[in-house]
Order: sequence, then C-alpha cells, then structure tokens
Amino acid sequence: MQTGVVRKRGFLCIGGYEPIGVDWWHQRFQRELKRYEATWNAQAAVSPPVLGSDGAVAAWKIDTQGANWQVESEYRLLRWDDFVTADFARSNVERWPKGIAALLDFVFSGAAFRYFRVSVRYGFFFLYPFVILASIVASAIFAPKLLALLGLPVPGIVAFLLSIAVLLGLLYVLGRALLLNYMFDDWIFADEFVHRKRANLDARLDCFAREIVACTRDASFDEVIVSAHSLGGALIMDVLDRALKLDPQLGQRGPKLWLMATGSSLLKEALHPKAAWLREAVGRVADAKGMNWIEYQAVVDVISFYDVNPVAAIGLPEGRNPIVQKVRMRQMLAPATYKRFKGNFFRLHRQWGMGNELRYLYDYFQIICGPAPLERRVHEREKLLNAFAEDGGYNAGASSAPDKVSPA
Repeated sequence: MQTGVVRKRGFLCIGGYEPIGVDWWHQRFQRELKRYEATWNAQAAVSPPVLGSDGAVAAWKIDTQGANWQVESEYRLLRWDDFVTADFARSNVERWPKGIAALLDFVFSGAAFRYFRVSVRYGFFFLYPFVILASIVASAIFAPKLLALLGLPVPGIVAFLLSIAVLLGLLYVLGRALLLNYMFDDWIFADEFVHRKRANLDARLDCFAREIVACTRDASFDEVIVSAHSLGGALIMDVLDRALKLDPQLGQRGPKLWLMATGSSLLKEALHPKAAWLREAVGRVADAKGMNWIEYQAVVDVISFYDVNPVAAIGLPEGRNPIVQKVRMRQMLAPATYKRFKGNFFRLHRQWGMGNELRYLYDYFQIICGPAPLERRVHEREKLLNAFAEDGGYNAGASSAPDKVSPA
C-alpha cells in the first residue's frame, strides 16, 4: 500500500451537466479553496486558468503548504459546458416535446423500472418531472371547471383555449421555478448519449482521452486522479475506455492512476437497454490492471445511486473495482450550513466538489491539494484524520493499517 507524501499531483476533472464556463468554475474553485484553508490550517495559491489550443481543457496550478508539507497540484478541467450552454439556448418549443420524448424513452425502454429495482430513491427522483407535468396538465384541465364553480362558465372553444393557455403558462413559469426546463435538457442529453447521436461529442471525448494518457505518462506526478461527478460519471467511462485503446497499459507504469467518482449518474445511462456499448466500456475500465476506482456515495444525495456497486448493478461480475464507500455530508458542514442545505437536493449534490467546513474523511480539496495519497485516504479513512495535527502538520508515518469501514 502506498504511504508517504504526495509532492506533485495531477487532477483531471469532468463535471456534471451544468453550463459553468472556465471563469465561473475557476472563481468557484478559489472561493471553496478558502474553506479548505480555514478547515485544515493550510495556505494555497492558485494560478489563472489557461485554455488549451482547442479549448477543450482548461488548467491551473495550486501550490499548497501546511506546517511540514508542500504540494504542487495541476488541475485540468475537461470541459463540456459548451454542450450544456447550447442546450440551454434552445427554445421551449423545441425543449418541451424533446424532453417529454426523452423521458418516455427511458420509461418504455424499461430503464425506469431498472432504476426502481436498483435504487428506489433514484426511481422516485426520476418521477419528479412526471409529477410536475401531471400537476400542470391537471391544472390546465380543471381551470375551466374552476371558473364554472365560481359562477363564470365558459363555452367549449373558450374553455379549450383557456386550458391551453394555462398549460403553456404553467410550463413556462414552473419550468424555471422548479427546474423542469433544466431536467428536460439533462434527459435530452442523456438520451442522446445513450443512443450515441450527440453531434461533435465523440471528438471531445477523444480529446479528453488523449489528455488523460498524456497526464499518466508524466513521470513528475506522484499520482494522477481522474475525478467524475454526476453525469460526468457516465462520460468518463467512455473517455477511459478510449484512453485504454490509445494506451492498453494505462496506469501500469508511472504515477498511480485513480478514478474518483462522486454522486455518479453512470447507472442513469448504463441501465438503458440501448447502452450495451457503455456497459461493455465499464467492464473494460473495471478490469484494467492499471485502474483504481473509488466510488463515493452519500444517502442524502438523491440525484445519484446510493449503496450500489455500479458494476454489479449492470450485471457484470464484481472484482477489485470499484471500491464503494459511503460518506456523510452532515459531517462535512457546520450544523447551521447543513440545516440550510438539507432540503436542497441540487445543492447537496454539488457538495461533492465544494469545500468542507469540518475535517472529515472525504474532502474534495484535501484530495486535490493535500499531502496524503488517495490510496491512503481510501484504505485508512478514519485513521487518516488523526494523521493531521491541529496546526495543519501531516504525519506521513502514521499507521497504514486499513480501517474497518463502518456504514455511513
């Protein structure tokens, strides 16, 4: 088991379905890094972002130091926010029918029933837009009847037009207020990904694969971590499969290679009957000798699959990958902060990439900037917390015996 201190780390990140450009992402990174500095008594300096020649990758460096350690980290953002921004720009006339069609495809294909079989919580999350749509349709149907009950009966054609007006009005208002439009766009993209019909996506994923291969061949890194969040958890499987085709020995030489999935939506796509190609890619990634895959899950993150081994869930034999670990978001945040976020499922889902207010075994910025190798963090968990002193010092020689992981 690897112990000691990381002095230089390569960290590649593919985010979820959000229209967050480089500047916004970098500003949020700097803001949340401040929380890390306060929580762990460390100091960090971040360079400005630099775009690659094709704009698909943005990178910046972080120099971090504690009482007795110093780490240089290279953060490489694998960008696909332009796809999301383009989706958000579509008109509602295009969005609503496409969104409903995409959702129905996941129903009639049987994917939705597989969600309930694997994770009842995610199954109910899938039903959320249907509940909103049903409420809107019911309101539109009963609007003329409500007027009649109030003593204002309307003739047939007027009643019909009134219902249409209520339907479109509620779709417009609630589409924004309840994030229905966002979910339509998200499911449209997921449907396009499953059926492999999203224009220009293949070229972008090939670019990401080349970036990962280049990073793993950089001998100056002590470890390389590929981080995938939310819908990025599905995209990264395709990317890593492409990287393995470019370099069949990926991760077997040079720095240790980790895939870190947080709040992953891999099964959202992989459980679709038409996603056999994706399931095959997952199998190849899981079996790759140089791949080490940690899957972090939290019960309060209903936008992901909790207490599920994704490899087993798609019918593949279980092996050494992935390592599935549960964490408690309640222990990452101050009580008042957690209470404020508790009912906001989307904010809790984003916490995977935010700064901690409390020292805890999962800390996004400690994984990026801290001196402990991810392997030690995965296998020691609670013990690793004790390796950090109050002044931020790190005891690299503390016991490396694996923890007995207790349920979160």
